[in-house]
Amino acid sequence: MKKIYLLFLILFFCIVVVTYSSNKPLTYTDRTVEYNFSKQSQFVPSIILYKYVLKDLNKTPKEIKEFANITPKSVKAFAYDLNDDGKKEIIGVVYSSYYWGTEGYSLLILEKEKDNYKNITYLLNFEPLKKFCILNSKTLGYKDIKFYGSSANDFKSLIAKFNQDRYTNIGQIEMLKEQIEK
Repeated sequence: MKKIYLLFLILFFCIVVVTYSSNKPLTYTDRTVEYNFSKQSQFVPSIILYKYVLKDLNKTPKEIKEFANITPKSVKAFAYDLNDDGKKEIIGVVYSSYYWGTEGYSLLILEKEKDNYKNITYLLNFEPLKKFCILNSKTLGYKDIKFYGSSANDFKSLIAKFNQDRYTNIGQIEMLKEQIEK
């Protein structure tokens, strides 16, 4: 009986170690932090993003599931302090056709303002299965973000910078303008 108990404890410890180590983002020597949305998704930030989507689209959980097949499991997010103010922003993706288009999935970054969150991205679309990095460089006090576009962007790397009050990528905005003008 003691051997079974000891074996169970060892197995449990191994599972905890593997889960914890695979859930940690990679940090490079230049202090770039790389996240993988399928591995580093955190429960509380994902729920915060899910509740934000409910409120933003003015839907109940049942309505949003019927409307866009959005459930808590389809939301992946993590928390990271992008502007070194001691408060972590919520960075995430919603795997739903509502947040997906030819440019990729919408990147959502939520910043807390009093008791609410506001989205501080503008037209940022990315491929969440590729590398997503928070760089050490900053623009207007916010860390720059390196991500990859979808097939419409030939999966090339892009940089999002904070511009006035939102993260943007000029290349994606220009591409949208070209598509509208056609």
